[in-house]
Amino acid sequence: MWYLLAGLLFGVLGGMGMGGGIILIPVLTWFLGAAQQEAQGLNLLCFLPMSALALAMHLHKKQVNIPLALSLAMGGLAGSFLGAHLAAGLEIGLLRRLFGGFLLGLGVWRAICWLKKRRELRMIERKKGETG
Repeated sequence: MWYLLAGLLFGVLGGMGMGGGIILIPVLTWFLGAAQQEAQGLNLLCFLPMSALALAMHLHKKQVNIPLALSLAMGGLAGSFLGAHLAAGLEIGLLRRLFGGFLLGLGVWRAICWLKKRRELRMIERKKGETG
């Protein structure tokens, strides 16, 4: 049952293009006892059917720049080959710390972007108040 719920959340976020693995990998490792490399492999395997369905829906709505997507895919294929070999060869604890550091860095970056945007909006509001 927990695997079904984790998959549902993973699918919703992944289908929205927000990286469902950010949820699935921690759920698999922290709550369901999977090894880090196993969780990352499961994430990739689960991603295939989910991304195919989401891609079909985005293509149907003409929301995909195909030439850009093909360029990104070429780089992504090379990067995934290198990343898979790297992940398979790393000690599980180091791989887990690298993933955690990535999530932490991503969270800090998003918080900084949010604060900048909020500051910009306040400045715009102040200028409107001064000229209004």
